[in-house]
Amino acid sequence: MTASTPAYAPILEVAPSQPTDEAIARTVQVLGNGGVIALPTDTLYGLACLYGDSKGAERIQAMRGFDKAARPLTFLLPDIGELPKYAVVGESAYAILRKIFPGPYCAELGAGPAVPEPFLNEDRRTIGVRIPATALCEKLLWAVGKPLLTATAKTPSGDVLHTAGEIKREYGRRLDLILDAGSLSGPPSTVVSLAGDWVTVLREGRGPANKLIG
Repeated sequence: MTASTPAYAPILEVAPSQPTDEAIARTVQVLGNGGVIALPTDTLYGLACLYGDSKGAERIQAMRGFDKAARPLTFLLPDIGELPKYAVVGESAYAILRKIFPGPYCAELGAGPAVPEPFLNEDRRTIGVRIPATALCEKLLWAVGKPLLTATAKTPSGDVLHTAGEIKREYGRRLDLILDAGSLSGPPSTVVSLAGDWVTVLREGRGPANKLIG
């Protein structure tokens, strides 16, 4: 390795159901310094940076090969009570969101007026929101005090990266920290649009569709 070759990101083992204070503190420090991390959610691993970190968001979009305007990153929130800060949500939408969050769903919602254009779908003026059902995500999000912007940890060709080792091999020199919770597999989140007058399932995934009706 030459002096100019970036080092691999360190790997930190975590228990999503019982994260240690030390793990949370270290991750908060990395994110606060403008870092991009890989972290486990209640579905798959995600690549993440702090909301408002435009350079971090660009790094993730470059790793995934996203068109920045067409593929904004998903917001991770700790609690449904944080939604009004970032999204416009009607009562009917809230009724559905209370059923599915926290859990393996991603909701497309109208963006609030304070959300800058680089962090939303410019054509539709929407954002995607997840509230994962893990203590790790909840504690980390409360600790950093703002959302994380995320994309599923995949190769640019779309292959899911299931382990910290796979993430290290693919993106280890472009990340600042990898949180290792073992192998994560199975379907991704169920994506539902609540931005219009109708509930529309955009992608069927791990979250049961029957929670969206009735």
